[in-house]
Amino acid sequence: MKMKDILYVPGLKKNLISISALDKKGFRVTFIDGEVLMWPRGRTLKDAVVIKVEEGGLYKLKGHSEATMLHDTTSPCELWHRRLARLNYKALPHVSKEVTEIPEMKINHEGVCRGCAEGKNINNLFSKSNTKTEGTLELIHSDVCGPMPFTSLSGYVYYVSFIDDYSRNTWIYFLKKKDEVFGNFKEFKALIENHSNKKIKTLRMDNGGEYTLKDFDGFCKDASIKRELTTPYNPQHNGVAE
Repeated sequence: MKMKDILYVPGLKKNLISISALDKKGFRVTFIDGEVLMWPRGRTLKDAVVIKVEEGGLYKLKGHSEATMLHDTTSPCELWHRRLARLNYKALPHVSKEVTEIPEMKINHEGVCRGCAEGKNINNLFSKSNTKTEGTLELIHSDVCGPMPFTSLSGYVYYVSFIDDYSRNTWIYFLKKKDEVFGNFKEFKALIENHSNKKIKTLRMDNGGEYTLKDFDGFCKDASIKRELTTPYNPQHNGVAE
């Protein structure tokens, strides 16, 4: 019997299966005489197959995942390239001559290792921006910092900053939870617009969940505030706030 939607963890030494997950998938499970039997819902025990057997007080899962068969289909050169921490293919024949446990191998000409190629990829440098706003509240930079290693006496572990691009004036609000960012922005907006008699035009922040809430988005649309979300995993794009 083949089971689908199985998670493969290369470093896991034991096969684990959840009885509750099997139940949700529509299977029946029972324990009889040191064996675990499973059969599809709607059928009888006669159609059951043994999926586990008792060994040393534990039930060991029988069978194997297709992912564990990689060793049968992967070339020795590629296999030992992975085992030896992505050692260069050209060095593998020399290693096999020095270490008797490693089989003799030829230089791999099958192509570029995807893992190695991805590991060597780097981001292009961000060009320096020479643009500058012409007045206060035209652009507000924001970012959340935390959680801090220690909680304050008032129970705060985060803070959110709002920085005016033109004046570089900075406002800090302390938070106990990230979901307080939206409320603090509304408070900041009311305060700064009331004192300056100007309106916030653009708000720049990262893609954190605290900024992408539907309520937050809707509030900015109603206030005609342009939202600029920076490129994910590129904090340089939000350099002022960072």
